[in-house]
Amino acid sequence: TSDDWLFWDWHPSIIIGILMMTALYTVAITRWRKRYGWADEIDVPRARVFYGSMVLLWFTLDGPLHHLSDELLFSAHMIQHLMLQLVWAALFVWSFPPWLLKPLVKHPRVRRLAVWLTRPWPAFMIYNGVTWLWHFPPMYNLALEAHEWHIFEHLLFMSTACIFYFPMLSPIKEVPRPSHGALMVYIFGNMAVMKALGIIISLQDNVLYTYYLKVPRVWGLTAISDQQIGGLLMWLPGGLLLWGGVGYVFAQWAMTGTPKRGKTGIEAIDARRQRRQEGDT
Repeated sequence: TSDDWLFWDWHPSIIIGILMMTALYTVAITRWRKRYGWADEIDVPRARVFYGSMVLLWFTLDGPLHHLSDELLFSAHMIQHLMLQLVWAALFVWSFPPWLLKPLVKHPRVRRLAVWLTRPWPAFMIYNGVTWLWHFPPMYNLALEAHEWHIFEHLLFMSTACIFYFPMLSPIKEVPRPSHGALMVYIFGNMAVMKALGIIISLQDNVLYTYYLKVPRVWGLTAISDQQIGGLLMWLPGGLLLWGGVGYVFAQWAMTGTPKRGKTGIEAIDARRQRRQEGDT
């Protein structure tokens, strides 16, 4: 019936996974912090954000939204994906204090890999490549019809979304952030790719994801109208969420005083301008 989506799903794997992450984080910021002398005090704001992100993750993957997205509506599934990729991932990445991340990249090989993965171009390709791959109809239908593949899809979305956010939110010099100008280009590029995918989906005249032709309809939505709404959600609200990233980076950029010094924040451009100015003097 149309009220079935109000039921909560209870997946032991999700609950166990969230409890394990919560326990590991808690032990790290309490017992291990003291044992290894990482910091004198707990970073309370970041800890609160972490625990909040775990509640959000549980609601997104086990709440009514999960049943609605998995069983009934493509548009609800897009809301779930946007919550995981653009909201949860940002909170999760920000919740780690610098002293907790530094031991993770202490080994030179791990540090080199982390630096490479979180450079704008690799992060852009990895994040968008995974997103586009799982929206091809055969892959999308596979994820809905085989629960193991669906779990794998969500794990990829979550991990690559963390990679996507790390260039913006990295708190450690071992894995440095790109320049503010490069970050602006990075975010706008990701925004354009997400909008393009949303436009392609929303403008289709046929149902791409045939799984939804076999499920009960809710709220009077046909499969094609549901698909169009899902595409619009990626096209418009999804882009609006990324504007938050633009605002954050611009605020950081303004506080550094870079524009006031006549610089763009893009290293290559500023270096050429500096050489040109030195040549004129």
